[in-house]
Formats: sequence, C-alpha cells, structure tokens
Amino acid sequence: MSNDKRDLVVIRQIMALQNKTTKELNDLWDKMFGIPPAVASRQHMIAKLAYRIQELAYGGLDEATENKIQAAVREISKPKKANEKPYKKFLPMLGTRIVKEYRGATHEVMVVSNGFAYAGAIYSSLSAVAQKITGTKWNGYKFFQLSRSEHNSF
Repeated sequence: MSNDKRDLVVIRQIMALQNKTTKELNDLWDKMFGIPPAVASRQHMIAKLAYRIQELAYGGLDEATENKIQAAVREISKPKKANEKPYKKFLPMLGTRIVKEYRGATHEVMVVSNGFAYAGAIYSSLSAVAQKITGTKWNGYKFFQLSRSEHNSF
C-alpha cells in the first residue's frame, strides 16, 4: 500500500472513532490492547486508540527511546531512603510564556527545555530570573504570582 493510501486509511480510522459508541470503543480497546482501559473517559479512550492506530500503521518507538523510558522507570522506581521526602518539582509546560509588570517595565519569560529564557539568557529557575529583574532574592513563583494550584496543572 502506498504511503498516501495508508495515510488516508489511518485518518479515516481515527475520524471514525468520534462516531463510535462507548461500547464500540471498549470493544475496539479490548481488541487492540487486550486489557480494559485504565480510565473510563471516552476522550481518553479515543486519544489512546488514535495513537495505537498510528503506531500499528507507522511503527512504534525506536529501541533507543524505549531504552530511555525503561531507564527512567527504573530510576523513579528505586526505593527511597527512609528519611527522604519525595521531591515534587512544579514546572510550567514547555513554551509557556510568563509575563510580569515590574516597576513600569514588562518582563517576559519563556519556559524552555533547559530552564527559563529571559532577556537573551537561560536561567535554571524562576527565582534566578526574579533576582535578575529585581536585584534581590525572590521565590520565583511568588514573584511571578504563580499559585501552587496554577503550576500544579502545568
């Protein structure tokens, strides 16, 4: 089958998911995964089924990526020391733009893969950006007025 025809078949299969009943989605899920869905959300099932359709048509992750995922799983699955508290780093999603008015000037920060981009430089934390702007040490989330509930959803 040519790539164009395969693409059309995949697109049609994915588009057809929206018109399926929940029972039909569950049946298809069972056929494709062999286990019941972990989340009963219709949109969740559609998204996962669409990914699976593409995976079957175009291939899954390459071996190097699979190995990285497995290494990450092993790392986070390591037993913690008794006195070690779990560390939760709350970061906005990549590409998020954070804007702050401070002393009459607008300051714009962009979340990038290796930190926070501000004024042509990359900073490792929002606190470092806040210190650059103000000249004093600040909690970056407080300075940029990001509440815990807001950055939990990032």
